[in-house]
Amino acid sequence: MKNPLFLIFLFVTFISSAQENYSIANLTAELIEKSNSVIIQQNIRVIIDDYDDMTIHEDKIITILNEKGMSALDAYASYDKSTKIRNLEVTIYNALGSEIKTFKERDFMDVSAVSSVSLYTDNRVKYLEYTPASYPVTIHFEKETKTSNTAFIKSFTPYTNYYQSIKSSTFRIENNSGIVLRFSENGFMEGVSIENENPNLLTYSVSNLPSISREVYSPSFETFTPKVMFALQTFELEGEKGEVSNWQEFGLWQHENLLKGLDQLPESTISEIKLLTQNLETTRKKAKAIYEYVQNNTRYISVQIGLGGWKPISAKEVDDKKYGDCKGLTNYTKALLNLVDIESNYCVVYSGSEIQDISEDFTSMQGNHVILNIPQENDEDIWLECTSQDIPFNFLGTFTDDRKVLAVNPTGGEILRTPAYTEKDNYQKTTAEINIIEKAITANVKIKTSGTQYDNRYSLGGENEKNIKSHYLSYWNNLKEMILISHEFSNNKEDVTFIEKVKLKADNYVKIYGNDLILDVNPFNKFQVNLPNYKVRQTPFNVSRGFVDEDEFTFNLENLTLDTELKDINLNSEFGSYQLSFEIKDNTLIVKRYFRLNKNNYQKSDYEKFVEFFSQISKYDNTKLSLKLT
Repeated sequence: MKNPLFLIFLFVTFISSAQENYSIANLTAELIEKSNSVIIQQNIRVIIDDYDDMTIHEDKIITILNEKGMSALDAYASYDKSTKIRNLEVTIYNALGSEIKTFKERDFMDVSAVSSVSLYTDNRVKYLEYTPASYPVTIHFEKETKTSNTAFIKSFTPYTNYYQSIKSSTFRIENNSGIVLRFSENGFMEGVSIENENPNLLTYSVSNLPSISREVYSPSFETFTPKVMFALQTFELEGEKGEVSNWQEFGLWQHENLLKGLDQLPESTISEIKLLTQNLETTRKKAKAIYEYVQNNTRYISVQIGLGGWKPISAKEVDDKKYGDCKGLTNYTKALLNLVDIESNYCVVYSGSEIQDISEDFTSMQGNHVILNIPQENDEDIWLECTSQDIPFNFLGTFTDDRKVLAVNPTGGEILRTPAYTEKDNYQKTTAEINIIEKAITANVKIKTSGTQYDNRYSLGGENEKNIKSHYLSYWNNLKEMILISHEFSNNKEDVTFIEKVKLKADNYVKIYGNDLILDVNPFNKFQVNLPNYKVRQTPFNVSRGFVDEDEFTFNLENLTLDTELKDINLNSEFGSYQLSFEIKDNTLIVKRYFRLNKNNYQKSDYEKFVEFFSQISKYDNTKLSLKLT
């Protein structure tokens, strides 16, 4: 019989080892500093056994330091008729490393990838619904999936979240298929250990990487962190086999295998569209009428590419059900345009306010959204966002502007770039007629916006009174005692401009000292961006969208005289320009303001000068004048 004390010793040693492995005490200060979560260990293994046979193993141990870190867990698995879940398990450990709970696949929530509707019954997601009782907590997440879809191969991207450090992360891809495996490493591989034993066995690993803080004006993660993309020369997607080596071939394959034959429509709709457009002479007018028809007769349901499948449902099904995701609605709009002989391109894009390009130099399945392009021979192309019921015709806004996309048509694929909105496009004009009544001001304010500034404002037209009031209290938070008297909105979709007419009163705006009144000259467009100062900026910085603000405030000076020397301000910088000017005319004070922020990419070393530029504008926007009662 074995010594009982020896067995107890082994058990205690085992428990101590487990606690030591998962205890937060093992994390260095560098990994914890400025982090919401820490990847203790991550192993991703992609095994390709044939053009239609791929297995992905994911084993991740992550310490969640606080509530914000929970968003980095990603404890979910999507599945459908092409992708099966073979293992799904989570184990929870407390701060000392002791196991406190285990979840098996049966404990995960199992839901449709599309809420409330049954359009994509095959596409489902299993996810863990778990909230820790306290933090920190360590979570061991294990997942294995097997899929016949090999067109999309997981990329090596060790950084996926801000404020997440990495103790150890390894990505290994094993290609046993005998098919050529292509890969592309970006230019930010410093710190990555690479062990490529042969073209079919590739390993990338990183260790002890500090977290990256989200800094103002940072570009997309893709532009400054490591990434390796992979693609098979021969692959399968949605049951269709493909073999391509360039974007022209890839676009042709997508058209022939994912889009062809999905443009059929019922006779009733064909007649309706032809009647709708019969008296319209130009391509633009016909396209606009069809786009607005789609907006008025369908609604959008959210299913991202890669989760809801890459192949759209048919135009006939969208027409019947009156809803679809980005793929379905875009294909439907394309089919309607075909009825009146308008050619269009089904375009795959990376969507989001952070600009991300389809990689032109590496042909592979990319993107997460679909939009429509209508080529124009003698004019700028028309671009349509088919998922929105209220966005103007030929306007993309910040969701898909200024980025490379893959345009798919019957002759193949090509890389196009969506429109970029210039500083002058992104324009805001604010005018105000202002009366001074003792300490208060009353004002009639008009704000006109276009470009991306329109994109930020036009949704006000659909808000209720409570939200509108809340918006202006926040937008004019320098007016501490503001009363919103009335408002009127005008949304001109033809010109893509939004006009706000607001009447208000602000008490205690003017400071009175005896016969002296102190007036802040900029009540309605005060620049209040206080940029943080970083000891060492980590990320590049860029202004991806510039703008122009132009303001004119007219103060009624009845019974008042100016008691301050007026000095115009003119500030010019590589980052933009600012002017503030004053004029006395017919017993009124006219204050004119102009601010232009330039779109550009800048060196990290320029950031301090950028902060100073913003500080100067903030200072000038707080200019005050002295008035006297007469």
